[in-house]
Amino acid sequence: MRDHRPQAALDLLEKGLAGQVRQRAYALSQLNEQVKALLPPQSAKHCRVANFRDGILILECGSSSWANRLNFDRHVLMSSLRQGTLPSLMTIEIKVNPELAKRDMEYVKASEPKSDKPPVSPMAAEYLKAIAQARQTRCVKSLRPLPHWQIKKKNEPDRACWST
Repeated sequence: MRDHRPQAALDLLEKGLAGQVRQRAYALSQLNEQVKALLPPQSAKHCRVANFRDGILILECGSSSWANRLNFDRHVLMSSLRQGTLPSLMTIEIKVNPELAKRDMEYVKASEPKSDKPPVSPMAAEYLKAIAQARQTRCVKSLRPLPHWQIKKKNEPDRACWST
């Protein structure tokens, strides 16, 4: 006879396909952390575990150059994983996924400070300094806080027109 009592939605999801997908994603996430711990730090930043099925571990990286680096570390990684986590590991495949490199580049661009103005050439900076020395007006006050216009040579003190 069927049990018609109410059941929690989480229990229903865990027993069905959604629960299997969640468990698989969690297992791959744990495997990804273990693989990254075994790789050199630079290589670990540019790769991830894509899948593990039938004894084949599939790693993705952002470019072919990182794929080559991972190929050099493949045997060491394989023996480490066989001894510890994955005794059923037969081989490691390395695939190139350009989306990983694109995502890394977007992250780097987002972290860089944006400059709307192009840098001033050295000649233009000298002209601005000459104008500032000739005029002691509102222009000087507006030019003083712009240190990227100032040209400094090694061990050269600041010019007199920029001091207050």
